[in-house]
Amino acid sequence: MEFKAFVSLLWRWAWLIALVALLSGGLAYVVSLQLTPTYESRVTVTVTRRTAADSEIWGINERPIATYMELLRKRPVLETVIARLQLNTTPEALERRVRVSLTRNTSLIVLAVRDSDPDRAAVIANEIANLVAQRGRELLGNDVTFSRYNLHVVEPALPATRPISPRTPLNVAVFMVVGAMLAFGGVLLREHLDDRVRSAETIMQLTEAKTLVTIPPQAGGSSKPLVLADGRSPVAETYRRLRMHIEHAAAQRPIHTLLVTSATEGEGKSTVLANLAIVLAQAGKRVILVDTDLRKPTLHTIFQQPNTRGVTTALQSDGESLASHFVPTGVANLDLLPSGPLPPNPAEVIGSSRMADLIERLRTHADIVLFDSPALLPVVDPITLARRCDATVLVVRSGRLRGGALVSAIDQLARFEVEPLGVVLNAHKGARSLAYRAAGAPRPATPARQPQSPGASRDEPGSTTSTGGYPATAE
Repeated sequence: MEFKAFVSLLWRWAWLIALVALLSGGLAYVVSLQLTPTYESRVTVTVTRRTAADSEIWGINERPIATYMELLRKRPVLETVIARLQLNTTPEALERRVRVSLTRNTSLIVLAVRDSDPDRAAVIANEIANLVAQRGRELLGNDVTFSRYNLHVVEPALPATRPISPRTPLNVAVFMVVGAMLAFGGVLLREHLDDRVRSAETIMQLTEAKTLVTIPPQAGGSSKPLVLADGRSPVAETYRRLRMHIEHAAAQRPIHTLLVTSATEGEGKSTVLANLAIVLAQAGKRVILVDTDLRKPTLHTIFQQPNTRGVTTALQSDGESLASHFVPTGVANLDLLPSGPLPPNPAEVIGSSRMADLIERLRTHADIVLFDSPALLPVVDPITLARRCDATVLVVRSGRLRGGALVSAIDQLARFEVEPLGVVLNAHKGARSLAYRAAGAPRPATPARQPQSPGASRDEPGSTTSTGGYPATAE
């Protein structure tokens, strides 16, 4: 993973990492409060020689310091201490609470005793040290060698004022660090296992398809297509860049019919198509928007128009003018041909010769005809339309579509010799489109809807002149 991608991932999931760290620290704090405090008292002793003459054999024939260190933890000593102090414990349990150590480079022995009662810990430590000091030779069997040495208490044990455990601040800090590390590890694992498409780089790596534009997420609350609600917004400028890509491609090869589809449902293709149609019409092109999704049509709801006439009625009528099946959009140069009443056999209708004839007739009525279709992977309708159109654009919603589904969609198009013009990465949170708005320029006012009178002529496509817009935030 590149450093930039690593930082982006860390920033994107910083809230989760911080939340897990705080929860871990809170858990450590609560658990620490429930634990019984443990106190430790220490007594310091040393081994001394009775006479100066004994110094000649110090450390040569005996190891008195090591012997006394072991003696301080032996069962006879601990049993006697338990009996004297009437402790409710066993020698084995008491031995686990006793720790003996030698201070480096000295003859000082430190005896530490742990207990939940600080006073009792000090009493036990002092009692063990005094017992060994008084009865050391007796416990060692009155050995003549050890009779030359005494155990002397240097510093008696005192009750501890602070417990050695639990260390609440340390526990909280450690748990927060561990929680943050586990959360970040989970994020890395999720990122590794998650194959959803989130960037143009991923699209290029998976399919080698070119990403035409990346559209930022559309703010909610607007009742109009973005390019109508605010023509100077960053998202509107992104659609104009998409228009430029199509115009550039049309300069290389004629594009009179364009299909906009997606691999799966919910990618936002209909919204993208509606806004693209508007910016093309605003550029002076005669545009016809055709809803060939005969399963779940959407375009008529985007422009708030009835779906009583459209593609299916145009296919069934021979003598009527094609333009009589169009509905107004409120945008100059833009006509909408809804799906019409849904047929029981949409795949057969799309693949029929009448549909091929309808597409050819639509070519003669506009500069460019835009087609909406069902999602590509579930049904065959989009493949049929893609083969009959001059170009195909695939819409991918960032963070929703799986990489495998995208590859399958591209492969399915390639299987029928259809190479998509490019991919539109929709709702991409990382997109930062720039819009140039003159200082102090107001946002466009919402024009009133101008419905067409029943007697108005629709024989010529693009005859609608009203600039009013209608909701286009649905898929």
